[in-house]
Amino acid sequence: MKQPENYTGTTNDSFEPLQRTFEENFSEHNELGASVVVFQNGERVADLHAGWLDEEKETPWNKHSVACTMSAVKGPTSICLHLLMDQGHLRLDQPVADIWPEFAKKNKSSITVKDILTHRAGLPSLPSAPAGCAYNWDVIISAIEDHELIPEAIGVPAYHAHTFGYIAGEIIRRCSGMKPSDYFREQISEPFEIDYELRWRDQFFGRTADLAPPFIPPPRDVHSLAPLFEAMFCGDDWRPKLSYIFVPYLDTSHEAWRQAENPAAFGYGSAMGLSKLYAILAQGGELNGRRLLSENIVSKLSEEIWHGRELTTNGHWRYGLGFMQQTPNLMPCGPDGFGHPGNGGAMGFANPSLRLSFAYVMNRRHVSTEGMAACGPRALRLAETAIELASNQVAH
Repeated sequence: MKQPENYTGTTNDSFEPLQRTFEENFSEHNELGASVVVFQNGERVADLHAGWLDEEKETPWNKHSVACTMSAVKGPTSICLHLLMDQGHLRLDQPVADIWPEFAKKNKSSITVKDILTHRAGLPSLPSAPAGCAYNWDVIISAIEDHELIPEAIGVPAYHAHTFGYIAGEIIRRCSGMKPSDYFREQISEPFEIDYELRWRDQFFGRTADLAPPFIPPPRDVHSLAPLFEAMFCGDDWRPKLSYIFVPYLDTSHEAWRQAENPAAFGYGSAMGLSKLYAILAQGGELNGRRLLSENIVSKLSEEIWHGRELTTNGHWRYGLGFMQQTPNLMPCGPDGFGHPGNGGAMGFANPSLRLSFAYVMNRRHVSTEGMAACGPRALRLAETAIELASNQVAH
């Protein structure tokens, strides 16, 4: 089998079969540029990179390449909330209105931090929000404050695809006095040398991948995105309509997107950065002598809070405190695992029982007839191979 172009990286002997899976993604599944990085027992056991940053194949993909990981950023954002709990600034059962008084309007005073983390807050979308408000933090936060709960979504699983980021982010801002991306950078990415951020940063210049077909080429004028956001946030149907019909027009290379805060979808980073972050959790909250989260907090992340059908995508999921758990075709992290996938295929997860972390970042997005309910064959094959190989190591 011909090796992918610009192929670099290594695995240890026990993870060598992952190389073949990675190579087959290029030869058989139309991969363009991608990285997969795996840690076990705090050590990097697989570190593979290949392909191109762009469809024109002008810039090689390498170990430093980054991409927008879409909803995979929900994991790092949830870590911020758990860190605030560890720091004594927040409680799981605390009403959001205790931290953010304006949130209490329109009968939202009983919504708790746990409701936000578990997507049961009753605000999976904002039907009355102004179109195009996704790039304006103050406007969308005001819209959330003034919005009524959606009756059929109160207290039941309904994926808060974008609203999760704004609500969680405002909680972070109210507790820390910092924008969520700045809190993550000060508390996590800089001290732990994590090559991942809740939004695009200047440090990513020159190594950020472009989205690639089969997505429809996105419009370059930010004003032309208004119909998209109207479909996502507004309209008669409360569901945010985040199907692949609309996702093609999301332009992650646009300046407005890159400068905006939305820690539910606008995160950027390398596979190395995302996997290293989850490696800390796979080791009980500590890596190389530095602790991020207490063992008590980390132990709760593997606990299932709900499983079954959620209303936004009509998918059957398993979910915990801010993280998806083992869910066929969507989060193949194994029993005891937790993490988050992103629309198009990117994902990161930890599996504490295997002491394993995994991250896959790419630029050719997966398009599924199942909409948001599948991570795609490339991510699925890599994750399942990593879980199998790690399980074999533990068994021996």
